[in-house]
Parts: sequence; C-alpha cells; structure tokens
Amino acid sequence: MKIAPRDIDQFLRSPPPDLLIALFYGQDIGLISERAKALSTILVPDLNDPFAVTDITGDHIASDPSLLYDSAAAIPAMGQKRLVRVAHANDQIAPSVAQLLEKPPSQAVVVISARDINTKSKLVKMLDSAKNGATIGCYPDQHRQIAQIARDMFSEYHIRADADAIAWITNHLGGDRLMSRSEIEKLAIMAGSNGHITLTMAMHALGDSASVAASQVVSSAASGDISAMGRQFDRAMTEGIAPEAIIRASITYFQRLFRLSCQMDKGMSAADAVNQHKPPIFFNEKPVISAQLNQWSNKRVMTALDRLGQAEKQSRSGIHSDTAVAQALLAVCQMAKQRQRA
Repeated sequence: MKIAPRDIDQFLRSPPPDLLIALFYGQDIGLISERAKALSTILVPDLNDPFAVTDITGDHIASDPSLLYDSAAAIPAMGQKRLVRVAHANDQIAPSVAQLLEKPPSQAVVVISARDINTKSKLVKMLDSAKNGATIGCYPDQHRQIAQIARDMFSEYHIRADADAIAWITNHLGGDRLMSRSEIEKLAIMAGSNGHITLTMAMHALGDSASVAASQVVSSAASGDISAMGRQFDRAMTEGIAPEAIIRASITYFQRLFRLSCQMDKGMSAADAVNQHKPPIFFNEKPVISAQLNQWSNKRVMTALDRLGQAEKQSRSGIHSDTAVAQALLAVCQMAKQRQRA
C-alpha cells in the first residue's frame, strides 16, 4: 500500500500490526533515514540489540538472494519482533522481496531504505500493491514544511523568532531533512531557552550551510556569470557539499523562476511578481531575481529545467555527479548569457 503524505506521521507512530515490509525511497537521504529510524524504533525499542535487529545492504542481498528471507525468518529472542534493516537497496533485491511476500515469516518486519529508485521501480510497484507492504516517498521539504519544522523546534525551547528570520530559514534550507534539522537546532542552541532569534542571528548561523552555498552557485548560473559560478562550484566541492544537493537546489530555484515568469505573462512587472511571491523572497535576493526574470522566459526556464533534470538522472546512472552537475550549470550559464546578448 502507498502511504499518502498526510498519513505518514500516523503510520510511523502506529504501523499496521500485519506490516511485513516498509520501503522508504526518494531524493531526500536525510528524510529517508529519519523516517526509517522512527519506524524501526517503534518496532524494536533497542536498535543495538543483535538478537532482535539485523542490518544488511542491498549489495549483500544481490550477491546472496536468500539472505533477506533467512534474516527475516530467524527466530527473535524473548518473543519480540525480528527487525531487518536493509540499506542502499534498489531493484536488484526485488526477487528476494517477492519471495518474502509469498511466504512471510510470522514475527518479522523489514525496513528498506532506497534512494536510487522512483515510483516506476519494480520494488515500489510490488509493495504498492502488497497488503502487508508499505511505500513511503521521501522528497525534499517545501518552504511551508521547513517553516513548520522551525516553528515546532523553536516552540519546544520557548524561542521567539522574527518573521524575517523565518523567511531566511525557509529560503535557505530544505534539500535534506537531517541537514535542515541540524541547522535549525544549531540556531535554537545559539538563542537558548526563552531566547529570541533575529534575522542577523539566522544569517550568521546558517550563512555557511550547504544550502546557502548551493543557492549561490545556482544564482550565479541563472545570471549567466560563468566565472562566479565556477568559483563557487569549486568551493562547494572543496567544502564537501554533495553535487546532488546543488542540482536539487537548482531545480527548486528554476521552478520558482517559472512561477514568477508566469505572473509576468499575466502583465505583472518583475518587481511586483517578486514582491508578491509566497513564501516571501528574502529582501537581498529580490534585485537579483528581478533581473533574472528579464533574462528568462517561460520557455527558456523549461529548457533549463529539462537540462537540470537530465543531470540529475545522469548522476544516478554511472556518470560522476560532479561532472554531470557542472556541465548542466555551465549549459544554464550559457543560456542566460545568450539571452543577455539577444
């Protein structure tokens, strides 16, 4: 069965008693990890208990197809659940999962984490239609979700946050759930219990985060500044920022440009479209984005999104991620510069 986004929290708190396999998949590695751990903890309180928990990988199963069934069929101690956690899975383990569904062990639950698959995957389709299986998509947080995470965490510590500080946070986080939580928690610790978070504090705390660095690379690419984009991309690689984070930030950035461009097609000026956008665009980004809107039409934005989407697929199919992303960003830069000359 496919777990709808609105039902995921309830599913994690109270999974069905007949659950055999839960598959967490998507583009947000941190969110996959967070949700898989949350469910695992509900099923088996002590995840370090070797008599109740077995950890294996998709590669292990691919090299030994019977490993998954044997691990799940092992008799747990003290009458508890047998939890099998499978990391780095893909469609190669589909036959082993099918075997498990055909003859399910009575006391086992399998929690699978898989990043490099989507809704067309054999594994996803198989578990979507299984009564004792569940699929949970894990995708980068949208602005509204990031804002809610920040408010919830600040409320826990009785921290008051200014509206422009929340706007800064929502515009600069979201590619990875664990990274977002870590950055927000860092800000909460800085403010302290019953503290007050201002815009300056938020900028100082998050100014060196991976998402900020990624947004700088993307902004330079959208402006056609090849030199700045190259320097910022090299710096991001040196600092260990994942190319996948940059490509996801790029796609999100151009999706916003597309929405803004649609407003301009309705007769709105670039400045008005930027000022009225929800969630609010941070004030120091407004002039840059307004200028970019005069470079990018709807059609050109869609072309850029297609090129960025190709890079995302290439990075998952054997081509080095940094090469695929760098080539895509260079292509975007060239599109922007061509528009400038037009």
